[in-house]
Amino acid sequence: MSFSFLSGVEFVDEKEKPKGASPRDKFIANVDQQIKSYESSAEGKKHSVTTGKKTREVRLWFSSTDNENFIGDLRFAGMKIEIPGKKGKSIKVTGGIPGLIAFLGQVKEAAIKGELDKEISRLHAAVKARRAGKTKAQ
Repeated sequence: MSFSFLSGVEFVDEKEKPKGASPRDKFIANVDQQIKSYESSAEGKKHSVTTGKKTREVRLWFSSTDNENFIGDLRFAGMKIEIPGKKGKSIKVTGGIPGLIAFLGQVKEAAIKGELDKEISRLHAAVKARRAGKTKAQ
């Protein structure tokens, strides 16, 4: 049997099939959501995202009591990204929402360059292991 639609394609092993967004891409998308959330917050609005059929507010990584100094952590899959040499410490960003947005822009640029890949990969592996454990337990 011959299929005419296969005349111009090549066949490869299934292992070569893309798996979707990489952990780095997912982190960058989350940084973008954080930036949009703080921009909305500056306008007095709330930012929501829709995944599938559910709409939810973005959980903010940084908070402030005076709208000038923001304290928080970078996160991946709900877990804190540990900054080398700063274990147990949180990040303080000054300059209000504009300063925080600028900082998150710098984080995004660093992620694009791959500077956070080692830590993101560590957390991604932890998520996969956690999910594998749940699957085996069920």
